[in-house]
Amino acid sequence: MMTGSWKEKLAPLLEACRKRFPEEKRRLNLLVAAGLIGMVLLCVSEWLPADAGSVDLAQQTDEASRQADTQLYAEELEQQLQELIQAVDGAGQCRVMLTLSAGESTVYATDTEQGETSIRSEHVLLGDTALVERVQAPSIQGVAVLCEGGNNARVQNTVTELVRALTGVGANHITVTKMVTSQQEGGNP
Repeated sequence: MMTGSWKEKLAPLLEACRKRFPEEKRRLNLLVAAGLIGMVLLCVSEWLPADAGSVDLAQQTDEASRQADTQLYAEELEQQLQELIQAVDGAGQCRVMLTLSAGESTVYATDTEQGETSIRSEHVLLGDTALVERVQAPSIQGVAVLCEGGNNARVQNTVTELVRALTGVGANHITVTKMVTSQQEGGNP
């Protein structure tokens, strides 16, 4: 709990100031100068860049998080495709790999005004940040499937159509081929 008021606590400081600067005009000039110096320091602090280390660290952490999310997304898709392809008649055991053409992208809400001769578009802001309209998952660039039945044209066609239907990737970006099994690796044709 506070003992005494703020006036009582500042009294010794004020008394010392009166002894050092006996003239009232000097004390007033000192007070004005201190106020001006304080305002200049506030203005200068606005012009100085923010702590670059903390900004870079935040950006690196955010980028690492996005890359991890993208990697997890790819692994989950590969696992789901692998399970479905193994259920296809004649496919047998399989491995799936897919490549992503880009990472996750964010689409921001915009406000568009159309005049007679021009169109003006601005991002919608909430405070200091733009309003997110949607976040798009990374797009799939290509899919490779290795399966035991990959040398059968019917299995290749069925797997290609299945992958195309599920991913939206064109058939020219999907490869289905025969998987090498451990029996074939031993040198037995």
